[in-house]
Amino acid sequence: MHSLALPLVQVAAGLALLILSAEWLTDACVKLAKALGVSPLVIGLTIVAFGTSAPELFVSIMAVIQGQPDIAVGNVVGSNIANIGLVLGLGAFACPFPVPGRIARIELPFLAVSVAGLAAAAYAGMIDRLSALLFLLFFIGYLYFLWHCRAGMMVSGSRGDRSGQEESPRFLFRGIIIAASMAGLVIGSRLLVSGSVDIARYFHCPELIIGLTLTAVGTSLPELASTIAAAKRKQGELIIGNVLGSNFANTCGVLGTAGLINPIPINHQVLMRDMPVMAVLSLALFPIMRRKQIKRSEGLCLLVAYFTYIAVLYLKK
Repeated sequence: MHSLALPLVQVAAGLALLILSAEWLTDACVKLAKALGVSPLVIGLTIVAFGTSAPELFVSIMAVIQGQPDIAVGNVVGSNIANIGLVLGLGAFACPFPVPGRIARIELPFLAVSVAGLAAAAYAGMIDRLSALLFLLFFIGYLYFLWHCRAGMMVSGSRGDRSGQEESPRFLFRGIIIAASMAGLVIGSRLLVSGSVDIARYFHCPELIIGLTLTAVGTSLPELASTIAAAKRKQGELIIGNVLGSNFANTCGVLGTAGLINPIPINHQVLMRDMPVMAVLSLALFPIMRRKQIKRSEGLCLLVAYFTYIAVLYLKK
């Protein structure tokens, strides 16, 4: 590479598209949740989480097809670390918000099992097709459980009453906005990741470090942008649903899909250095989420933990 001009333009364009798309996605999802009588938490755990996880899916699939397993695994592990440390930490620091009681009882145990499964695969040194299939089946089972139980997670007012007041064209319009926003997130993330990787390679960074940092943060920017947009609207349930749903989708959905396409060898450094960080941050959510509100001080602690991890990565690369 002879110039950094094009990568810098890609990074700038990707950031702009991510921020705009996240604003549209958050606004449309909040309105859709209210119209359907569905809790914003459910919307955050599903529609917003899966939409913001689309970049991880795209990048990981392309990485395994192109024979770059370190990018695929580093992308997911690094994104999960960034989602908790950077995204949730920044959201809580900017706007402390209440925590729904069901998070510690339901969502966190599902997340802990997925982390344990990934740790077992890392210890074995490979996500083979059987492991990938188990990840996907667990992911599908969670989705069934979530939507099967959604009747108990309605916002005030019956779904029928609210949906009856909404005209079909409005639902269609919001659906188009959500789809267009998700497409913008994917395109923006792709521009950002491509530019970031080119910049990193210009400075001769290893692929695993690229995956754990630049690619991971790049594909986590939709979550970050959605979190900022949700914080401005004081939608704490969307923030926490987005983070937990994205991490679960990354571990089980993204790696499960990528592993079915092509078995993924896992670098030993991931097992010894990065998996423990992801596990500790995930487990730290249990005492945090058992309280009625995530505090600004806890958000600051998550941010400090994340940036300490990043500093260690680059100091020891």
